[in-house]
Amino acid sequence: MLLRLRVTPTANPLTSCAHLTHSHSLPQWFSILRHAIAVSDLPLGKRAHARILTSGHHPDRFLTNNLITMYAKCGSLSSARKLFDTTPHANRDLVTWNAILAAHADADADADATHDGFNLFRLLRQSVVSTTRHTLAPVLKMCLLSGSPSASDSLHGYALKIGLQWDVFVAGALVNIYAKFGRVREARLLFDGMAVRDVVLWNVIIKAYVDSCLHDEAFLLFSHFHRTGLRPDHVTLRTLARVGKIQKTVSESQFKQLRAYATKLFLYDDDSDVILWNKTLSRCLQRGKAWEAVDCFEDMINSGVACDSLTFVVMLSVVSSLNCLEMGKQIHGIVVRSGLDHVVHVGNSLINMYVKAGCVSHARLVFGLMNEVDLISWNTVISGCALSGLEECSVSMFVDLLHSGLLPDQFTIASVLRACSSLEEDCYVAAQIHACAMKVGVVLDSFVSTALIDVYSKSGKMEEAEFLFENQDEFDLASWNAMMHGYIVSGAFPKALRLYMLIHESGESADHITLANAAKAAEGLVGLEEGKQIHAVVVKRRFNLDLFVISGVLDMYLKCGEMESAHRVFSEIPLPDDVAWTTMISGCLENGQEEHALFTYHQMRLCRVQPDEYTFATLVKACSLLTALEQGRQIHANIVKLNCASDPFVMTSLVDMYAKCGNIEDAISLFRRMNTTRIASWNAMIVGLAQHGNAEEALYFFEEMKSRGVTPDRVTFIGVLSACSHSGLVTETYENFYSMQKSYGIAPETEHYSCLVDALSRAGRIQEAEKVISSMPFEASASMYRTLLNACRVQADRGTGKRVAEKLLALEPSDSASYVLLSNVYAAANQWENVASARNMMRKVNVKKDPGFSWIDLKNKVHLFVAGDRSHEETDVIYNKVEDVMKRIREEGYVPDTEFALLDVEEEDKETSLYYHSEKLAIAYGLVKTPPSTILRVIKNLRVCGDCHNAIKYISKVFKRDVILRDANRFHHFRSGICSCGDYW
Repeated sequence: MLLRLRVTPTANPLTSCAHLTHSHSLPQWFSILRHAIAVSDLPLGKRAHARILTSGHHPDRFLTNNLITMYAKCGSLSSARKLFDTTPHANRDLVTWNAILAAHADADADADATHDGFNLFRLLRQSVVSTTRHTLAPVLKMCLLSGSPSASDSLHGYALKIGLQWDVFVAGALVNIYAKFGRVREARLLFDGMAVRDVVLWNVIIKAYVDSCLHDEAFLLFSHFHRTGLRPDHVTLRTLARVGKIQKTVSESQFKQLRAYATKLFLYDDDSDVILWNKTLSRCLQRGKAWEAVDCFEDMINSGVACDSLTFVVMLSVVSSLNCLEMGKQIHGIVVRSGLDHVVHVGNSLINMYVKAGCVSHARLVFGLMNEVDLISWNTVISGCALSGLEECSVSMFVDLLHSGLLPDQFTIASVLRACSSLEEDCYVAAQIHACAMKVGVVLDSFVSTALIDVYSKSGKMEEAEFLFENQDEFDLASWNAMMHGYIVSGAFPKALRLYMLIHESGESADHITLANAAKAAEGLVGLEEGKQIHAVVVKRRFNLDLFVISGVLDMYLKCGEMESAHRVFSEIPLPDDVAWTTMISGCLENGQEEHALFTYHQMRLCRVQPDEYTFATLVKACSLLTALEQGRQIHANIVKLNCASDPFVMTSLVDMYAKCGNIEDAISLFRRMNTTRIASWNAMIVGLAQHGNAEEALYFFEEMKSRGVTPDRVTFIGVLSACSHSGLVTETYENFYSMQKSYGIAPETEHYSCLVDALSRAGRIQEAEKVISSMPFEASASMYRTLLNACRVQADRGTGKRVAEKLLALEPSDSASYVLLSNVYAAANQWENVASARNMMRKVNVKKDPGFSWIDLKNKVHLFVAGDRSHEETDVIYNKVEDVMKRIREEGYVPDTEFALLDVEEEDKETSLYYHSEKLAIAYGLVKTPPSTILRVIKNLRVCGDCHNAIKYISKVFKRDVILRDANRFHHFRSGICSCGDYW
């Protein structure tokens, strides 16, 4: 794939930008930047900046200041701020600070920008740089924009402190601020103290008196103004004329004098008024003074001047820049009353305003009511539908455009292609639009070709996307990003990474989308080294402050299992959003750090970030893995509180959590309230019941599911077969095993055969189970052989046991469970020499038995025990309780089953060793620490032994306690001396 980096020359400053190379000196860039500022051409400015960086020049302080100013004047505060933040402190001078403060002040509709601007000013005051009137100018503007009198007072005090209070500019700005806030007294005090006052300042103070209904004082000021020798302008006269025309609070003689004076100065001309007002409005819009334009328009309306179509076009552009829907609706009402709503360019401006405000329904209504529409009308509404998620509507309107006889242009095609990328039949529709683009001759346009690449790559048509990509005439970063994304979606991660390397090697500047895609490609390859290199570029280019990019880097480290780096990256994110928090929580879960996932969630809540449904589903899964019932209940409460209880994925996770934490009753109750037809929810319930040994209820749910029209899948049958095998229902196991294939066409997998082998083994049908294993179409798993070997122990079938053990050891020679089971087979038959031989085999291959341990969760604290454990801080209390428990249950009829001691020692020692098995220690501690009637929930990492199982039945009866024990295979519910498994496990 060839890398094309040509830039087509044109007859404008873009040509200069395209041909600047290493031989050009820096001053040549200034003319380009000045032109970009003059015409508000942000793309030109960005390309100039990119060429400066790629040409080998490092911007000096003067050039950096010009770049910041360019970004600010072209409306890209984020780019200006990023450049300022990456500029070393040593390279910043007062002009740099003034430029970035001006950038924040020019973003006059953004409250966050104003707040950040004030913070920058505080940082400036803490530095050694002294401030001037040019520093205070943007800060004064931010005071006005913030609407904060206290901020104005503070800045007034600061100006007084540094000796700038009576500076003409500073004092004049303060007068304007106080006047706008209605604080006429403070404005007048400053005004009277100023040595120099121009016409603009007189107009400000007069307008302040008029707005405060102090009309007589306003006319007195006008008289004083006239006597100064300065000449009042049309703004002065309009302000006072508004009092005479609208307020009717001045004498007729005063109004006549005012009109005569205006006529004398050639300022009174009713017919030309609208032209002058339009010029003023346009000047405010061009200079980015949106709110001044609003004030001017209000004055125009109050003065009784009739608006024309240009007035509304300008004001609707102002409203679009402010994104103020309510103001736009008010102006729309004035447009309708004036009868200008059918003028094409006014209608187009209305459509554009509604689209930018996110109100596409109103835009379509305006479009439908227009008597005449042009291509701009169609393009605006088609683009608006595409951007607002109304993709089908966008395509439909495109078809209507073709039927109208108008030919689409590149903007139409690019917009409708953007809509296609989200449609189910996107590829078919995109192919037709592709043909249309070729017919009208715009297929080579960069916007169109990039949109085509994007839609083809998203639909998996990479050959078509590659063809378009390779035939592009010039480098276009958006199309490279689209190709990278397409490769990632289709799983071609090496190709995506290769594209990133080509961009990097060519010297072209990657943007945040490129780097995020590169991190995603490294994640897909589980390429930690490549990911680290991309992270280094991200940090070097200061994209680590971009939440989108750094979240991709974080996800890469998590997928690669590099938790230390992931924690460090996450801790360095200044303000992580809900996506970043959820990514971290999910990553902890995927890497076995369930407890840290819950800790991260608590930190998330402390930071006041709201979790979403995916966050909750992940957290509930963490509770399931930890069997942390109490924490699961707390998260369930948060789910209800934050209105996420209607999400089916979250509720299914909760059902699964309650089942896996031993509370099958709550799982059933919650499931019944869901009334769902999702197969995943039914599977969670059936599998949960199977784990708890509730075979009859699991089969009942299975039948109910089918009666509701829900088709079972492979997971459903794993649950059904498991339930049957756990309860010794061999016939039912066979029936469902064959029904799965015959009725639903589901081919049995390893898990299904395992359930059948397990059912036969538990029933003592060892030879039949062995035949099932030999008849399978694939190799038996180690778990099948372990199940069969355990059955050999129970049935004392040493011959089959030895044969099965040999196959098991061949499969997993390093698995300790295989050796332990074999030694148990021999121990059950009192063949201690063979037991020793099996243990010696373990030592020779350096295999150690996994230690058995149990734990109990009390008051959100886990207490873990191993057999004969004396490390607990309350060991004496626990062992005393064990002795008491054993004494009382022996009185009830319990007899220790020394077969499970499996030690070649005296019988009395065998009994003693059984007393201190880990599950008995955990239960004893639970009896000590919990009130009577509290359910005890204990988890064991291995299967519970027969003696402990028998002892716990007696404990539940003697102490009148329900005990729920989860071992490696299933749940056991002990109540009144009976276990839910029916002694069949």
